[in-house]
Amino acid sequence: MSELITRLQHALAGDGPLARAWPGWHAREPQRRMALAVAATLEEGGVLLAQQATGSGKTIAYLLPVLLSGVRAIVATSTHVLQHQLAAGEIPRLAQALGLPVRAAVLKGRGRYVCLHRVQEAVQRGPRPGALAQHARLRELLEWAQRSREGDLDELPAVADDPALRAVVVSTSESCLRQACPRWSDCHVERARRRAGEADVVVINHALWLGELRAKRQGRSAGVPGASAVVFDEAHALRDQVQQWHTTRAEAPALARFWRDVEELAQGPARGAAPWAALALQGRRALRSLALALQTDLAREGLQPWPPMNAALARDLGFALQGVHQALRAAQGSDVRVAALGERAVRFASVLQGVLAPAGDDSAWLDWRDAAHWALVRPGADAGPAAAHELATGAAWGARSVVHTSATLGDEPGLRWHRDALGLHAAAPVRVLAAEEAAPWPGAAWHVPRGLPEPAEPGHGEALARCIAAWAPQLDGHALVLTTTRRAAQRMALVLAQTMPTQWRVLHASEEGHRRAWAALRSEDPRRSPTVVVASGAFWRGLDVPDNALRLVVVDKLPFAPPDDPWLQRRLEHARAQGQDPFASVQLVDAAMALRQAAGRLIRGPQGRGLFVVGDVRLRSRAYGPRLAAALAQWRWLEDEVAVNEWLSAQALTTASTTGRSCA
Repeated sequence: MSELITRLQHALAGDGPLARAWPGWHAREPQRRMALAVAATLEEGGVLLAQQATGSGKTIAYLLPVLLSGVRAIVATSTHVLQHQLAAGEIPRLAQALGLPVRAAVLKGRGRYVCLHRVQEAVQRGPRPGALAQHARLRELLEWAQRSREGDLDELPAVADDPALRAVVVSTSESCLRQACPRWSDCHVERARRRAGEADVVVINHALWLGELRAKRQGRSAGVPGASAVVFDEAHALRDQVQQWHTTRAEAPALARFWRDVEELAQGPARGAAPWAALALQGRRALRSLALALQTDLAREGLQPWPPMNAALARDLGFALQGVHQALRAAQGSDVRVAALGERAVRFASVLQGVLAPAGDDSAWLDWRDAAHWALVRPGADAGPAAAHELATGAAWGARSVVHTSATLGDEPGLRWHRDALGLHAAAPVRVLAAEEAAPWPGAAWHVPRGLPEPAEPGHGEALARCIAAWAPQLDGHALVLTTTRRAAQRMALVLAQTMPTQWRVLHASEEGHRRAWAALRSEDPRRSPTVVVASGAFWRGLDVPDNALRLVVVDKLPFAPPDDPWLQRRLEHARAQGQDPFASVQLVDAAMALRQAAGRLIRGPQGRGLFVVGDVRLRSRAYGPRLAAALAQWRWLEDEVAVNEWLSAQALTTASTTGRSCA
């Protein structure tokens, strides 16, 4: 038995350091098995896929052997909230219990840190016309940035949630002046990178991991240090990164920043070299016209083929980029910013070429959220498993041991849903630790209301809202409604605001800000301020509400990807080429994993209590229903509303004033 295994077993023992430090704590068997599997991977190298149920203690199961081994490790998780939770919570708490001097650091993308130079320049330029209030905020921000240790904008939610202000106060890899910057010595990004370089455990997010790989391909670095071990927490979210791996994107906020940076040349050493303000105005107008046309023409949000009817407006944007690029070439050497701006213009123009390609050419996609948040996407050749394998293994770092862990990596013992998507069948060796079928959770129940219209039919949202209004007050906790699109979330929030009992507050996560909605579910007393949050996107995964404060989670419809999603189409074609049934092997498995993720927001372990509702009667009527229902095998199925009310009474969650209300 190795020294690491011996120390690990001692730490997990009933009289070990963790039990002494945390009274009442004991290692659960799934946690023990996973910790031993992680330790074996650290010692022998290779890749471990560890799927463990929600609430099984995955975080300690991977952190404990990592800290005991003493290896330098990168932990990549899906959100900034989880980064802080690990670095400020679990890691120091575990290190203290073990008596180990562990240094942990959080590292984010540069867009999360205030740029001292850009804020200082914005303050010195003075207020723009009609923007006195913003200038006052910039002065306050500069004072904070100069005394802040980290300069992390997540410390200032009002700034982090304001896209227009953030665009002024952060730098990008293209706009950063690097050593030429007068504030280089006290740059918050560089300080964060130095702290990461000195740390034993560096906590990053998946987006930064992807950014680092892209940077390495261009001969630079996003600041992520090398490590011998990499752990991907919430590893199922890596699948979302795969589709971006070989694409080039021109994002609307980045284009807006570009034209703002061009305009600023009129006040520096390059002033007079070109009519910068006029060039920037032409570009901003073209960008705004294209965004408004897209907003009018598009039927849905998300990734989709480029709508060819907007080619003329895209061409206007291309002409604006061409004009400013010529001016930037002529002004070379007049300002340190000019060369970087020229590179950005070329990159944006290369993406735009795909939009202007002949009709039918699969060379441009659109990723749409709203008029301020969208991107032109130019897909590269499908590099297949090799590129995904690089993303999933840390090969660019020479990482020897890699762990992927999540509650949802697949629905069969080989975890092929995750393994194949990330090219991990090419990694040798690969260990798979799939949790055995757990016993049913007594406090967890799920239901599909009878009689609802199908999601595409009129009246679906109103009928589902009546169910939510009937059951939420009986559950003595907050409620979360998850929709598959932001537009659907907006509509549902409006309907619920008119339907919920008067004492209930309805928060739309997008309009209210993700942080406020997140905090309402996690920290506010549901008895005093009962809240229903309506959300999409990130709230489907990664939200951990403690102490059973969340008692109802509702999914508005089955989470199938739109059929014209270009990334889905590529995956379906690949499945056909492999002789598989595309619907069964791709779309059904995706939907089952998404349902499990959504249900995991409610029940975090065997002691959890609550009701999970799928507001889609197709789960009852379609032949694929049993396959999706199998994703919730640990949950008690409630056949009808009578069964729902009986279950509520049995759980002692009802009150006399609300028992028996109908959602019909």
